[in-house]
Amino acid sequence: MEVLIIGGSGILSSAVVDSCIAKGYNVTMINRGNNKKYINPNAKIILCDARNPQQVKQKVANLHFDVVLDFIVFTQTQLEQSLALFGHIADQYVFISSAQVYNTSVQKVLNENDATPQPLWSYSTNKEACEKFLRVFCKENKINYTIIRPGVNYDNRRIPYGMYPQIGMHYTMIARILAGKPIITWHNGQNKLNLTRVEDFANGLVALLGNEKAYGETFNVVGDFVYTWRQVLDTLEKILECPVEKVDIPLNEYANELCEDEREMLLGGRACDLVCSNNKLKSIVPSFASVIELEKGIRMTLEWYKENNYYWGFDYRWDAEQDRIINKYTNQSGQYVVYQKGNKIESLANRCTYEIEYNKSFGIRLIFWKCIRKFIYKPLKHLFK
Repeated sequence: MEVLIIGGSGILSSAVVDSCIAKGYNVTMINRGNNKKYINPNAKIILCDARNPQQVKQKVANLHFDVVLDFIVFTQTQLEQSLALFGHIADQYVFISSAQVYNTSVQKVLNENDATPQPLWSYSTNKEACEKFLRVFCKENKINYTIIRPGVNYDNRRIPYGMYPQIGMHYTMIARILAGKPIITWHNGQNKLNLTRVEDFANGLVALLGNEKAYGETFNVVGDFVYTWRQVLDTLEKILECPVEKVDIPLNEYANELCEDEREMLLGGRACDLVCSNNKLKSIVPSFASVIELEKGIRMTLEWYKENNYYWGFDYRWDAEQDRIINKYTNQSGQYVVYQKGNKIESLANRCTYEIEYNKSFGIRLIFWKCIRKFIYKPLKHLFK
């Protein structure tokens, strides 16, 4: 089978590439090549920016594939461009939507026919708009399509928790726990959702490729295991053999401290139950089942970070922001929170001031060098050769 993947180095897409190649499929990726660590060496790479239509047209001219999967479509405008480029060069167009399109205020196990969406998160409403446009466009243009709705997934780069550091810097959360620093919870960590390791997700998705029964259909591609955020923290406590200190903050108070995108993600996503049925997927792929349980999956993530020099390092901005929010809430609520490491106990207020000032300085330096790299080094790098 000839498979074209737009992206291919992200959390979901890299797992799908690996699964396709393991099945003997020929995989071509359109990718900028920035994240080489997650580009499968057995895939053919078309190096270009998928957002540059003229460049893409030249690269894919006269090519044809059995399946195309676009992992980097988040808005209707992007979808329209993607369909114009790839809709007629493959026998099946696979759109990666999200289980976040559901109205999560409905307290039930959600299936593909349930109402969409809860209009609190632009990511959700944009994905739903994409789905609606896709169905009409593909019917009018005689394109076979399949819509995939993943739940919350994690891999070697991501620890599955509601509000998290920058992807690739998730060991920051572990360092925080080991230092005795609190982790923020909401609703006492009791929101329930499908948490699926990407290898399991990929096995379910890849089984739908080239399958005519999947044409014109929508599938929840989620695992069998349902957990709460509290169970994630309990699992980390077990693996690390270290208590996880927690500070439960009322949802709206926590949300008010976040930037707009994070606030929407919390209120419209991470603070809601999101348990989806995979019965429709299993009706097409009876062999599908989750293999990797939470503890095993998180152990895989932690071991990978240790073996890869903690990947991108530590997200000091996120760490300091957690301290700031906890400090503000505990001061207002009259609670007394301590950081404990070994036999040394420090009050949150004393430690937090240091953390914020240190991380503010680090953040300024980080932004400075990123600007140097983006606006000076990259445009002029040929002069340095």
